[in-house]
Amino acid sequence: MAGMDSGCAISFGAEMRRKHFVFAKGYQPLNHGSFGTFPKSVLEYQRQLQLESEARPDTWIRYTLSDLVKASRAAIAQFLGVEAGEVVFVPNATTGVNTVLRNLVFNEGDTILNFNTIYGACSKTIESLSETCPVSSHQINITYPITDDEIVMKFHSAIQHLKMSGKHPQLAMFDSVLTFPGVRFPWERLVTICREQGVLSLIDGAHGIGHIDLSHIGSVGPDFMISNCYKYLKLITLPTVMYSG
Repeated sequence: MAGMDSGCAISFGAEMRRKHFVFAKGYQPLNHGSFGTFPKSVLEYQRQLQLESEARPDTWIRYTLSDLVKASRAAIAQFLGVEAGEVVFVPNATTGVNTVLRNLVFNEGDTILNFNTIYGACSKTIESLSETCPVSSHQINITYPITDDEIVMKFHSAIQHLKMSGKHPQLAMFDSVLTFPGVRFPWERLVTICREQGVLSLIDGAHGIGHIDLSHIGSVGPDFMISNCYKYLKLITLPTVMYSG
């Protein structure tokens, strides 16, 4: 809140819930990570846009919508410290992950690295690719409690092991914040290792934007990153940002 007008500050707690959200009385939202929600002001703006689109549907879809998307891309890019031209919107994180993985060209010996903490839908995509493309998967098993240093060491060792075995680690996929358990992953250090080892990096940031600081994405420089905006950024359901460096 530093540098803001104190009149704009919103106190966290029951008063915020009552004034700014539409939760049913007695409903306690404890699982914000699955579907999220958004404040009344966002709901009101959504309805305003719906009315505008119905009032002039052809004009709105052909001209107004594209301008709104451009403005939204510019706004979301600031949260990541990247250029607007480096981000697009996709329906959800799983769609973003599939967009990346299913557009790569794989050759014999190529391998995708991931941790056993990977989200289920992402794991199924890798499994599907291994059945239809000349690519295999290599899972790095970790058990919490574990330190970030140990995770980084296991990751680096896995890459070296694959290379010594004659495999080509083409891409590594890991989270910004794990779904289970909900802990922050050392994704910055893993991206650095990927760059040093010539491995593409894909960050599943489903629980990232609005939850942890991602304003250094541009400087860290992963190859790809996907993050849901409807969870902790409190936007309308479905929008997900996909970044490609």
